[in-house]
Amino acid sequence: MICVDTSFLIHLWRERRKPESAARDVLERHPDEKFALSALVVGEFLEGGASVSATRLAESRSFITRYHFLEVDQETAERYARIVSGLRASGEDRGRSKPDMWIAAAALRHSSPILTKNTKHFQGIPDLDVLTF
Repeated sequence: MICVDTSFLIHLWRERRKPESAARDVLERHPDEKFALSALVVGEFLEGGASVSATRLAESRSFITRYHFLEVDQETAERYARIVSGLRASGEDRGRSKPDMWIAAAALRHSSPILTKNTKHFQGIPDLDVLTF
């Protein structure tokens, strides 16, 4: 399983009608892989659709149905707490978004790498495997 960051979904959405797509290439290179979305990724992606129109929100909702949904559970919350407290203790928490820390926690919870265009958002998080496209 590969956990997908919002940046991947946004690129996939923007490139959905183009014949060549770096994001789509990732999906094609891993046909047997399960791609998963954390609740935070779903929320961020749907927020973009909702900010445009009710129709775009419906299209966005339909767009993500092919992915596995990861709910936030207690173990994810505990991983989030350890990530944030560890980064705070080392002074590396500045400029980090809390949603990105939740997304990282979901990936770690499921022992999965995270696929993102924004690798610097996830640098320095112990044991997190970060993939880019």
